[in-house]
Amino acid sequence: MVPLRAAWPGALRSAAVPATRAVLRRRPLVPQLRRLGIPLTRLPGEGVAVPLLRTFCTGAKAPSKEELLKDASHHDVPVRRKAVKGLGKLRDDADAIAAVAHALGDEDVAVQLAAQAAMAKIADVGDERTVSATLEKLSSACEWTRIAGLSTLADITGKAGHPTRGTPLDLKVNEAIRSRLQDEDWGVRRAAMDAMAKRALFGCGETIEAAKVLLQDQMGTVRESAIKAIAALVSKGSREAIDWIAPRLDDWHESVRRAAVLGIARIAVRGDQYALELEKSSCDDRSWIVRKAATDALAQTATLNDLPCLRKLARMLEDFDPLPRMAAIYGLAELGGVGHRKVIKLAEARLDHRDPGTRQACVQLLEKVATSDMEDISRKVEEKMDDEDEHVRDSAFYALEAIRKSPPGRRRWISDLPDLGDLDRLGLDSDEEESGET
Repeated sequence: MVPLRAAWPGALRSAAVPATRAVLRRRPLVPQLRRLGIPLTRLPGEGVAVPLLRTFCTGAKAPSKEELLKDASHHDVPVRRKAVKGLGKLRDDADAIAAVAHALGDEDVAVQLAAQAAMAKIADVGDERTVSATLEKLSSACEWTRIAGLSTLADITGKAGHPTRGTPLDLKVNEAIRSRLQDEDWGVRRAAMDAMAKRALFGCGETIEAAKVLLQDQMGTVRESAIKAIAALVSKGSREAIDWIAPRLDDWHESVRRAAVLGIARIAVRGDQYALELEKSSCDDRSWIVRKAATDALAQTATLNDLPCLRKLARMLEDFDPLPRMAAIYGLAELGGVGHRKVIKLAEARLDHRDPGTRQACVQLLEKVATSDMEDISRKVEEKMDDEDEHVRDSAFYALEAIRKSPPGRRRWISDLPDLGDLDRLGLDSDEEESGET
């Protein structure tokens, strides 16, 4: 249903509610809207198209350029943010570009993020006007403005091989980003490393060397960015790169240890025993964040019939935190696939574990890999419908239903989880709360 603006007068809201309900019920709207006193002109036939109703419900016309420029300096943060996002739609407008660049130095980070997204839309990639305006922000006395400028440059400049790369302006961008790797503020150093890595050519020696230096930075988040840069730029299977990152598995900062184990998994080829041993050791980390990442990494690097790795993943079903257990469920299912006898045996052996979380995890794993011809497994899962724990009972009910529908045979299991690999940018540029979209 089309959402209503909370700021509408009561009469207007009461008029729109029956109209939106009629759309859902597929009733002709003209008689209802006329009874409510809403003026209608030239409506097609006897019904109102949803786009027309949506235009009515979402209200006023789009603000003018002058209004947006004025609101961009409003004292209220939501007004400034909305105005900056609107300015991003004014393609190639010099005044809009200047206003968005100014917003990169806003005192509120929500406005800065809106400005970063708007600057990427307002002109083509590598446009001299947007790049020059953003480049100026790197010399700001405010560290937040420098961070916003670096992050925006990473978005609005072309990647390696783009036609705008190598120009005099692009060389200035390179130099400015490189100089910020030694900034006094750790947030700026991290943003500079991220921007440099994003713009770098695969295998770029200069960027890799800069990242190696920052592996020794005093701030954990900077070391984390350096690990990610190395993992993204080195060749697959590089033992040397794994050796650079491996010491960070003992870092005091849990996000660094997490980045290190994921970086090793990204670099290593499947079946790399050195990488597998590092990942297995991280599965025993004191932090559940690292254990969850290590479980994901182990499933990514292990081979189908590597029994030590399968047993280690099965041990993670006994973890006292639910997220490592979930990672083990999906890791074993994706690695072994449907009908893999060893994976099924490992899960079956833990169905009577003392911890209800482990029992539930084993039931959920069998739901994914067991097939309808495995009568013994079906019987044991059915017994779990009488478990003392309600979560185990619920999982057993759905698992039994899924097992009975699963045809016999070996095949690959495809994950039903959404791809959340880019969480850092998820929802960054959503207009949902302002456009009235559902």
